[in-house]
Amino acid sequence: MNTTLAEPLRGQAIALAAVVQAALLVDQLAREGAASAEEMQRLSQSLFRLEWDDPAEVFGGLPALRRGLAGLEEILKAGSTTTNPAALRYALALLRLGRQLGSDRGRMTTIRARLEHAAVKQEHFASRFDETASSLASIYQDCVSNMRYRIQVNGSAQHLQDPRVAERIRALLLCGLRAAIMWRHLGGRRRQLLTARGRLLTAVSALHAVSSSH
Repeated sequence: MNTTLAEPLRGQAIALAAVVQAALLVDQLAREGAASAEEMQRLSQSLFRLEWDDPAEVFGGLPALRRGLAGLEEILKAGSTTTNPAALRYALALLRLGRQLGSDRGRMTTIRARLEHAAVKQEHFASRFDETASSLASIYQDCVSNMRYRIQVNGSAQHLQDPRVAERIRALLLCGLRAAIMWRHLGGRRRQLLTARGRLLTAVSALHAVSSSH
């Protein structure tokens, strides 16, 4: 564990990087129809780590979040001029939806129960992301898609109409929501993205350096 950063800020940066990583993967899937199977699998496993001590453990360690940390660092430096505006839009949408979902105890209880059920199945049978994506996509569709605020994903119509791609996107959105809820649990708030942007960038840059050294 990196103890050189203030623990609340470190945890918030890690969770926010996971939100951005989910957003980046969703955008890539929507545009190209494919993304790193390893990154998608590692991120999906965070949904089954319901108890944790170190935020990094939830996502499989800092190296597993290298893409998200790099993306978050770029967003914090560039702001609205980021090279990937779609991913920024998805990340902000996940934060907004995560705030709404996190305050809905009924939905949260249902999602947790279904994740616990899915965890039993994936523990025995799932070694690839596609083997769990269907179950996770179903949870997202049943418990999140019918909320008032919805995330609109744009990209190639050909890819978005592919059932397998659609399942992967929904599963990754669920991963992003879990990270967004975790970010708020660790004290993260939207206003901090403006008021504490410099401190957050310092934390993210340090974490990115650690992730790249492994």
